Amino acid sequence: MNTLGYISKKRLAFILWGVLLSPGSVTVSQVEFSRAGPRFDTNFYYDVIAVSSDQPGKSRIDVYVEVPYRELHFVKIGNEYVASFEETVQLLTRDKQLVDQRSWNNEVSVKDFSETSSDKHNSLTHQQINVTPGDFEISVQIYEPEIQKRTNLHGTIRVTDFGKDELSFSDIMLVNKLTKAGDKTGIIPNVAASFPRQTDGFYLFFEAYHISPVDSLFLVCHIFNSAKKEVWKKDEAEPPSESKLQIFIKVDSTMFPAGQYTVVVDGYNARSGSNPDLKATTSRRFSIHWSDMPMTISSIEKAVDELRYVAKSEEIDYIEAGTTDDEKRKRFLEFWNKRNPDPSSDRNALMEEYYRRVDYANKAFTRYTEGWKTDMGMVYIRLGPPENIERHPFEMDTKPYEVWYYYQLNRECVFVDYSGFGDYRLQNPTADLFRGLR
Repeated sequence: MNTLGYISKKRLAFILWGVLLSPGSVTVSQVEFSRAGPRFDTNFYYDVIAVSSDQPGKSRIDVYVEVPYRELHFVKIGNEYVASFEETVQLLTRDKQLVDQRSWNNEVSVKDFSETSSDKHNSLTHQQINVTPGDFEISVQIYEPEIQKRTNLHGTIRVTDFGKDELSFSDIMLVNKLTKAGDKTGIIPNVAASFPRQTDGFYLFFEAYHISPVDSLFLVCHIFNSAKKEVWKKDEAEPPSESKLQIFIKVDSTMFPAGQYTVVVDGYNARSGSNPDLKATTSRRFSIHWSDMPMTISSIEKAVDELRYVAKSEEIDYIEAGTTDDEKRKRFLEFWNKRNPDPSSDRNALMEEYYRRVDYANKAFTRYTEGWKTDMGMVYIRLGPPENIERHPFEMDTKPYEVWYYYQLNRECVFVDYSGFGDYRLQNPTADLFRGLR
């Protein structure tokens, strides 16, 4: 490949970040976190759906991997921009024994450079794996050989034995859109499990399995918010079926405020009465977000509070003075729109980067308080990921400490854990790090 044509959007973010923080503040280092530390930056998504298998004694998992174009590194070849990467899925037992591994190469190309940073373009791949039912760990990796970058996501899954009970449900797939081609229905899955609030809704899709025929299947769909309060309920009946029934349930996303939700679907055989063996349940989580704000923002009040590292006190007071959430949100977006380096773009790269760092800090540094409020979180949000980290957790005659190096900024940050419980405090903080704090 022609490496001279390499386009690093991460480097672009480094250049643009100075627009927000300067003058009178700090610049930012490279976007990737040091190899010495863990990674929580989710720049791709995966979803795992367990369904019935046609192999005796097995169930099947469908693994969907979605990589936004904006997170890939493109090289210009001729009149096109090309990104090549390798995807790997590993399935392991809980004691780390490898069950299955799939690797495949992927390549995407576009002719318009603007598509390389668009939210509307993604690479979506799908793998099917037949496994013995049980509990597993899953690892999904994206490797970009052009820049030798690996990004990993890990999780746990429980695969049900769908042939054990009289009635059972597959996992729920979240669906962005249904398409029709004759008598066939096409499904476009929502791998990120997050929907914009300003849409006409989405679908829940799952399968019902019957060991013996049913006269009718009664379904009750509940949706609960993060406080476990039921906010939506729908009842419906499905027609008789022999052994498998595909079910779609429409959900209106405009009914829900931005936030985290859990959907639970209960199903009953019409003949079951009070027999618990003829009841099935399936559930999963999803989120609703504003279409013009990062997906990690689910509360406007919290998002405004998290502005303290880049906003002046009077700017935060002005946003908080809004009498409604809509008014606060409008003022919040005004704050970021003034700092948008590319007003013609459908996304604000600086706002996205800032709240990506906030989200990372919450995942990586939360102990007794939210990660973004800790000293490590503050430094990470203000300066970005360190280029190198030295960790000293078990040295004699000294408290545990870490040193973060920012070579491009010609500075280092030393954190000491005086309590011994992971509460690292910044030593000798400089004025620029605390400028603007309320």
